[in-house]
Amino acid sequence: MTPRARRVIPTRTIHRRAFLRGVGVSAALASLPFYRPLEHAFAQSMGETLPLKFIGVCQPHGLCAEHYTMRATDSERVFDLRYDNCPLRPFDEPETYGQSFKDRIVIIEGLDLGSNVNGHDSAATILTGSAITSKKPQNISLDQFLALERGLGLATRVTSVQLAVGDAELNSEFCLSYGAGGEPLSKIVDPVAAFELLFRGVVVGTDPKAVAEAERQQRLGKSLLDYVRGDLGRLRGRLASAERQKLDQHLDSLRDIEKQLAAPASATKSCALPGRPVAFPHVLRSDGAAPYFDAITDAHIELLAQAVACDITRFATLNLADLSYEGNPLGLPKDNHADVAHAYRGTGLGSGALHEGEPKTWLPLTKINRYSFGKTARLMQRLSELGVLDSTLIYTSASMGDPSQHNPGNVPTVLAGGANGKFRMGRRIRLHDDCLHNTMPSPLPWSPACQDRSADDARVFNNKLLVSIAQAFGIDIDNFGTQSDGGVTHGALSELT
Repeated sequence: MTPRARRVIPTRTIHRRAFLRGVGVSAALASLPFYRPLEHAFAQSMGETLPLKFIGVCQPHGLCAEHYTMRATDSERVFDLRYDNCPLRPFDEPETYGQSFKDRIVIIEGLDLGSNVNGHDSAATILTGSAITSKKPQNISLDQFLALERGLGLATRVTSVQLAVGDAELNSEFCLSYGAGGEPLSKIVDPVAAFELLFRGVVVGTDPKAVAEAERQQRLGKSLLDYVRGDLGRLRGRLASAERQKLDQHLDSLRDIEKQLAAPASATKSCALPGRPVAFPHVLRSDGAAPYFDAITDAHIELLAQAVACDITRFATLNLADLSYEGNPLGLPKDNHADVAHAYRGTGLGSGALHEGEPKTWLPLTKINRYSFGKTARLMQRLSELGVLDSTLIYTSASMGDPSQHNPGNVPTVLAGGANGKFRMGRRIRLHDDCLHNTMPSPLPWSPACQDRSADDARVFNNKLLVSIAQAFGIDIDNFGTQSDGGVTHGALSELT
């Protein structure tokens, strides 16, 4: 379980205080979001280390381990990402993404999710480190633990943002972010709605008409917010405890809206207001939006990078989607799920249950993996161009490793960004196989390959990685998540140090 503690809001640094004195504002006015981007840009220009940001990314359809794994000629520090069919190539493809990011990634092999359910539902374990009960994890996700419970996101205009491509469902298959008690948080699938949340009321320059309109919208919004808050407050007293928990998440959302309405933010030269995204004809998979998914993903990435650069938010999650439609640009079958992921026949790398596999099934899945990693590389490119990659940590993973087995073991795991120097980047880490001696296939399609757990179970769960990330943010914890064996939730991932 995650420990609880009082919220701590960081105080302003010396450069930020100097900036506020220089512009001659009062303490009350300085607390308003109007000055946040200005402070941020000034502090950065003075060489100050920017606050650490976190972005969690979930990619679809597991992993082609045969093309992902380290080769015999690779070492922890010296490795090749440009060999034929390498799904990680986008991280070393300057001709596409402007630069190589090999020195800004840590690739991890053999990390498992502590999930007790079918692989698709294991997405809920990625940031919670929790077993799943009734399609819900049992505790808060790491992004919300840091942003809300520990208060690291309270100083920004938007405490955290949850974006997704194509699927808005609130269940363990499609959600990364969860509030207290494992309540799923709503995701934004429409880039226009994401723009409204992140940039509505942001004023470029000092145009009097723009400022006046922003102030008018602000007054209207605050009046409506006061009404809704009072209505929810009266309702809360009549609810059972489980329903109160859900209502409290709505109240947290209202507090976020209240921060946005406190005052219009001001974009500076180093914090440009992005263009309003085009309105897509469809944004949901169920409405036939798959042909727009690639453009929707890029729109989300652009908004997210700008929001982080402007210090509008420091915590975000992004659920990616596949390109399942006729004539998709990857040249794959119309149904990526059935005809690529389920058709994959791997060799059991990472599990210890090695067998021959079917090489002809590897390349289609590799194309999906490379596409997904390419989107993380694109996000890194934009963060780098905006000057905030070094102060950002991206954690990208998937709900399973072998998708044909729905196995949450050996999931694709990449840490990316600079992480403010908290991790030694530019490395490949290969953990040991899950089963040190067993070579037989698992009796259950979604369970790890060990048949004799007492003798052979050598799994390393991502709970240790979640602890390491929390510690990188200065949070002194030694465990995170909820598992039947509480011991696996303790300790950081020692290989990162």
